[in-house]
Amino acid sequence: MTLIRKKGIFSRSATPCVSAEISPGPSFSKRGNLDLRPIEGERVYPLLGTRNVFAGFFVALAVALGATSLAYTANLERVRVGYSVGGLIPFPVVVARENNLFDQLGLEIELINIPPTLAVTALVSGDLQYVIFAGTTLNAAVRGLPVKLVMVHNDRPLFSLMSRPEVRSVKELKGKVLGIASLTSGESFLSRRLLKEAGVDPEREVTLRSIGNTPDRLAALRAGLVDATTLTVPVDIQAEKLGLRRLVFMGETLESINGGLGVSERWIQQKPDQIKKMITGVFRGMAYARTHRPESIALVMSKWKMERDVAEKAFDLMLRTWSDNGQASEQAVQVGIEESLKVLSSKQSVPSSKVIDFTLVREVYRELKAK
Repeated sequence: MTLIRKKGIFSRSATPCVSAEISPGPSFSKRGNLDLRPIEGERVYPLLGTRNVFAGFFVALAVALGATSLAYTANLERVRVGYSVGGLIPFPVVVARENNLFDQLGLEIELINIPPTLAVTALVSGDLQYVIFAGTTLNAAVRGLPVKLVMVHNDRPLFSLMSRPEVRSVKELKGKVLGIASLTSGESFLSRRLLKEAGVDPEREVTLRSIGNTPDRLAALRAGLVDATTLTVPVDIQAEKLGLRRLVFMGETLESINGGLGVSERWIQQKPDQIKKMITGVFRGMAYARTHRPESIALVMSKWKMERDVAEKAFDLMLRTWSDNGQASEQAVQVGIEESLKVLSSKQSVPSSKVIDFTLVREVYRELKAK
């Protein structure tokens, strides 16, 4: 089964298609671990299913679980959520889903592994109802697409600035080579902000070298092709085990819109109650993780295929990047807007109200605090 473009974002093809733009990627399932192949029986792309497939599924489910369970499942409202399996940003949603916290709110969450830019397009078309790509949603809103952030659960970056062992501080990067994904990548903006705050001019006193994705940047750092680079959790922890130095965990020093829920403006108008349920589920997932450390670390080990010591460190770093109230500061929003405008080489002014709408998350936060 492959994916091809057709009218909406995706359509189903019964035969392999060489020109397919996306193939089903890794997915999260309550029944298994993170894998490089789709989990058998798990839908990992937002497509319209055939009646025959679902008829067979429900017959089997009724036999296995009984009519009561089938009726309960049928009463849940299914929502499709775009995410990426690369890092721990989706963890609040994943832990809530794995522990049936969304089910209690009447929602059935279908996680769709999808590239960020395509996810926003799917959001606008209605093929996805939510995305966990906060930065990408903000960038799209700045460009004029009808999408907004309704919640920010990571208001600090899950990145570390890593260096060769001989580099002992950020200031020692003067005259050195900094490896970045690209000049317009989010992590490169974070690196340059960090250097500026440390008194190092990233444009004049450091050589910026575009390397590519995280594995390539780690390889370049190990080989000595660059003196430092930014790595996401848990790759930064693995780099430490290889003898490289963590100069700064950016989550301690920088504000950044890193993880949250993006929706279409149409969805805000049509489904505010559902959005509040989704936000509530994320808050409950975060609360569960904080109060169930052993179970949460086991989940990280299982889904992200980490050894225990790496999972424990990654989990602790992740908690330090979470927003308590589900919002980002006005300063963080403005910085995000300014960085997006730089990429677009635009001098226009974009108000924060164009990219965020925290009305519903404020309501949910007040309601949860009152309980």
